[in-house]
Amino acid sequence: MKPSEVYFFDERKHFDLLQGLERLWEEAGLASLIGSGDRVAVKVHMGELGNVTHVRPPFVAKIVELVRKAGGKPFVTDTTTIYPGGRFTASAYLETAAFNGFTQQTVGAPIIIADGEKGFTGERFPVRRRIEGCGLGEVEVASALLEADMVLVVSHAKGHLLSGFGGALKNLAMGCTTKRTKAKQHEAHGVVLDSSKCSRCLECVKACPYQALEETPEGPPKRLASKCFYCLTCLFNCPSDAYKLERRGKERFQVALAHAATAVAEALPKIAYISFIHNVTLYCDCAAAGAPILEDVGFLASLDPVAIDKASLDLIDQAGVRGRIGVKPPDILGKLNGTSSLRHVETAYRLGLGSLEYRLVEVKLREERKVLEEEG
Repeated sequence: MKPSEVYFFDERKHFDLLQGLERLWEEAGLASLIGSGDRVAVKVHMGELGNVTHVRPPFVAKIVELVRKAGGKPFVTDTTTIYPGGRFTASAYLETAAFNGFTQQTVGAPIIIADGEKGFTGERFPVRRRIEGCGLGEVEVASALLEADMVLVVSHAKGHLLSGFGGALKNLAMGCTTKRTKAKQHEAHGVVLDSSKCSRCLECVKACPYQALEETPEGPPKRLASKCFYCLTCLFNCPSDAYKLERRGKERFQVALAHAATAVAEALPKIAYISFIHNVTLYCDCAAAGAPILEDVGFLASLDPVAIDKASLDLIDQAGVRGRIGVKPPDILGKLNGTSSLRHVETAYRLGLGSLEYRLVEVKLREERKVLEEEG
């Protein structure tokens, strides 16, 4: 397979980041993908309540501006979560988005939660090819995304507890689907209860948003598999650490993630990808993820989600992490999260979604390019 082009603006070499984002847009030729009057979905994670390291509203506003200049009609969008929190429903998400600085006024476009108020509004599409024993048979893509003529998948490159790394592929698989499909992907990692650790405090029963845990007369709570969405609220709320993932659960989760991403990409119209490698945290934007663990690197753009994720991982490895003695490349983020981030990236490649081989094209600002040419 021919290497894919991944355009890269190195923010460590520049001051005007918004101008750099515009230059990246131009060099990658993204405007040429937008027809006059096209509805363009700017798919972005607007941050959980308490998270401060997501992609900043000014960058999203700049992308909206560039879409308008190209003749498109943009809207900013994301989907609800399967776990309870600030994005569990569309109305809650809009409140959280506003708290985080995302409003129609700040980004310059309507904000639409693509899977509806409760997170179940979507259309089903088959998973056409399955490998690695993946049991995912279909995906349910959020309705508002299917109404767009083009989708710009805007991702924040960062760590993730289950997949090691979250970028464009995870944004497709989780960010573009309804609660049902999110649950089916999470089902792959499973969750088990060690009854010997259970104190019967029932905190898990109280916390479960789906009433999938039932108190029993004497023993530990009983899980009702038909109701469970595998959101891991039980695991995070158990004071006794009695819950854990199934053995090799993270690997199986990543395999499901890659299949979902591939099926979503097949279902959507034209897609382009922009990824931000800054404020890189150990965990994802679905939580208060702590301080960044490496210096800001820059922005990437590509038409290939596999290549842009592989390039992101490589650039993160090259930057190194702060204060993490003994953790070395490759895949620093995966190692820190107890898995291999490359599992879902390589699986997506095997499914034909993109290429692991890429050509990194560095983008420079015009003024600096002119200076370099004159000095040369």
